[in-house]
Amino acid sequence: MKNCRPAQRIGILRLPSKYGITFSLSVRNTRPFTHAAVSHPRLSRFFLPSGNLAPAPGERESTTDLLIRAGFIRKSSAGVYSLLPLGTFVQRKLTAIIHRNMYMVGASEVSLPSLLPPSAWRKTGRWDNTELYRLKDSSNSEFCLAPTHEEEITSLVSREVSSFRQLPLRLYQIGRKYRDEKRPRGGMLRGREFLMMDLYSFDINIEAALATYEEIKMAYRSIFDTIGITYAVSEADSGSIGGDLSHEYHFVTPVGEDTLITCDSCDYTANVEVAVSYPSAEHIYDPDVVAVQYGLTTDGTLLVIYYPPDRTVNENLIRRELPTYNPSVLDPVGEFRRNKDPMLQRMIRIYDERVSEKSSLPDLPVSINIGSITSLRFPCVEVAPSSHPNELCPHCANGTLRESRAVEVGHTFYLGTKYSSPLKAHFTAEDGTNKTMEMGCYGIGVSRIISAVAEVTRDDRGLSWPVSICPFEVVIVMKPNTGKIDDLAIKLYQDLHKAGCEAVIDDRNDKSFGWKLSDSKFLGFPVSVVVGNKYLKDGKVDVEVRRTGQSISCSPEQVAQTVAIILQTEKSTLRSTSPFEDDARS
Repeated sequence: MKNCRPAQRIGILRLPSKYGITFSLSVRNTRPFTHAAVSHPRLSRFFLPSGNLAPAPGERESTTDLLIRAGFIRKSSAGVYSLLPLGTFVQRKLTAIIHRNMYMVGASEVSLPSLLPPSAWRKTGRWDNTELYRLKDSSNSEFCLAPTHEEEITSLVSREVSSFRQLPLRLYQIGRKYRDEKRPRGGMLRGREFLMMDLYSFDINIEAALATYEEIKMAYRSIFDTIGITYAVSEADSGSIGGDLSHEYHFVTPVGEDTLITCDSCDYTANVEVAVSYPSAEHIYDPDVVAVQYGLTTDGTLLVIYYPPDRTVNENLIRRELPTYNPSVLDPVGEFRRNKDPMLQRMIRIYDERVSEKSSLPDLPVSINIGSITSLRFPCVEVAPSSHPNELCPHCANGTLRESRAVEVGHTFYLGTKYSSPLKAHFTAEDGTNKTMEMGCYGIGVSRIISAVAEVTRDDRGLSWPVSICPFEVVIVMKPNTGKIDDLAIKLYQDLHKAGCEAVIDDRNDKSFGWKLSDSKFLGFPVSVVVGNKYLKDGKVDVEVRRTGQSISCSPEQVAQTVAIILQTEKSTLRSTSPFEDDARS
């Protein structure tokens, strides 16, 4: 390691302050430390159990099984995986991309404990979450394994920050999380233990918090642009995290478990959980065909929801318009009737946009003073383009909505004071008043991205990593047990290293030359330099591009320049299986 630059050793961009952000952005060759930084790295020195497991016969092999066969991961138990050396190289490069972008937005790195006490979780009402791993120590004290760290980071900041002069504050970490998934599936896509980047922001007011939110969104775009996989940014439901504003970041792939709704005419993209559509004029439903559903708010107001009988009410849309809506009430009408005081009874009639004003509505389930009834009209049913085509986009009203499957790899939340208020994260404002910090939280699934990228880029020959996170950029495949070729492999490595290319020599003598050629493609190295019989015969070597299958024959002296050009082209190539890749990043 003594020949490595400091930035290579630690894997994070560290620059003298005098250079500033402009110079920082121009540095593109800073890499995390891997064994590629060691002189003449050779695959024979790695723990690389590649190809030792037979593929499952019949159906398409899952990406998890492919990663196992390729020697990147091993399963420990349901939803829990070990990363082998090549897997850790991919993870380290991915985390280095995240570190650089977090550094650029002024975030400071912390490392929070995985073993958390229940006190803060009880204050925020999340201690009863069914996904928590709970345990007790020898003193019978309760703890949980951290599934996320909103409570812990907010408690820490509430103790350390007391003045507006200490804000804004942005703290992040990359660490392990634990969730008791009842049905772990998709390998590392939905596991019980996983690696995640989580960032938490603290600001003095809403305006500053929303400005931070937009800045972090730009940092997320930079991260996913650097990875090089087509992604979609969608409006999303905040779920158990809470908050008033959230966006998801997805890789579009047929095996994804999320459904995105996208307009083909504008930039509207939303998770189906919060997607909205409007009926065209000819799709207003028959006046006599109306279904009804009831609900209750936390203040006891009865909701009467009218909608088409062939659709399903989207409770997320109800909650967006009426934040006090409580979908957990099983018998809303019965609960409403228990309040005998007519002066306190209130009703809201909600009309989906597809219900005609001329519709014949069902009778109300209770008698109530007409002055206590309010009416609202907004789209409140699930969007289903496959069964209900030609509905209108809520943004442009011109495009056609379509759906696609996707894997969520990142999420941003504006939290407001959901956590800072109960955990008393207060500060003294400039005018001397006591105020509550405005918060945001931001997550990226690091281990999930590894599996998602493998899924999106794989083909019938195996894995095919983008240059940004590949374990090595170049593999030199050499014919075994040939002294002349061994000397050339070392020379080629040195030339590639000088050209800024990260290479490894495949010198495994227990494998045949043909097997190693096939394995170089199976493992997904972006470029292979093949030194075999052609070199012994006419002094030429082949440079093969994994993604395109292109092969270039050249002299050894031309290899470094040829590879450098190929890698530069590969870095600028956006890769996707998206059916709408031209606008997937909208």
